[in-house]
Amino acid sequence: MAAANSLSVLICTYNRAALLEDTLAALNGTETPAACDVEIVIVDNNSTDDTPNVVRRAAETLRWPLRYAREKRQGKSFALNTGLALARGDILALTDDDVVPAADWLVRIVDRFRDSDIVFAFGKVLPRWEVLPPPELLTSEARGIWGPLALVDYGDTPDRYDAASFHRKRLPIGANLAVRRDVVARIGGWRTDLGKVDNTLIAGEDHELCVRLYREGHYAGLYDPEIQVRHFVPASRLRRAYFRRWFFWHGRTLARMPGAIYPELDLARVPYLAGVPRFVYKQFLEQFFRWLSRAGRSDALALLAEEAKLVEYFGFFAESWRPRGAAAKA
Repeated sequence: MAAANSLSVLICTYNRAALLEDTLAALNGTETPAACDVEIVIVDNNSTDDTPNVVRRAAETLRWPLRYAREKRQGKSFALNTGLALARGDILALTDDDVVPAADWLVRIVDRFRDSDIVFAFGKVLPRWEVLPPPELLTSEARGIWGPLALVDYGDTPDRYDAASFHRKRLPIGANLAVRRDVVARIGGWRTDLGKVDNTLIAGEDHELCVRLYREGHYAGLYDPEIQVRHFVPASRLRRAYFRRWFFWHGRTLARMPGAIYPELDLARVPYLAGVPRFVYKQFLEQFFRWLSRAGRSDALALLAEEAKLVEYFGFFAESWRPRGAAAKA
């Protein structure tokens, strides 16, 4: 079993000084794992607010060493790869600059790596609402469209992740994901054309990383519902317009990594039409008629779910049809 004697908490940040300050204060209140060296690594991706001063003040009060770097290339994956190069821990614990971890977050992560031969561990990402959402958005039926909220709740039972279950289980997100640093380095870190590139909503860097772990024989993990963080959800994310925008950009993300979305297919052998795998047009038409069948009914949540999937296809087509080399705009 690989060592778990040190841990690096990696936070990439961009113009969220006040939220970052809360995150670092909460981290400073967490328990330290036994016989484990902890460090905090912060990568500032061109913030223009008070972030440098927040980091400086935190470095004076944190119980562990803090490493700070500024990454000038705009995009979360650039920042993640800079943090990967800076980090020294056996375990890389990823979280965001608007997250508050549970008091036992670090302890539980280290314990899972010590009692299981795993490459990654993750848990729940629960909300800190700026305003209360519509009740229907909190139901289990709504979890399929929680992407814009960046929440994860896969139930209260621990679950093992392995190659045999890869196609059946929902993947972790980077707000609450711990992974062996040496393995991430071995497979090349994060893809830099993903991960909020140039301030767009292009994402998918965590999903694509998991796909590469699977393809390269490192896909062994654990979902522990007690590894918990709380993620700030601003009121703006609860608007229908934001859902539409997020799913449109999610579609553009999927178009950048079709091999990760359809890992069971040899896409080099699939027929294409205007840069899109031909079968995707059939899926789009099926989704259009599903959405149409919901229109005019009283089930607003079901209609939103079908609309979100439809908008996702529009994003997929927009990204696939754009001129090669053209920059995506937010």
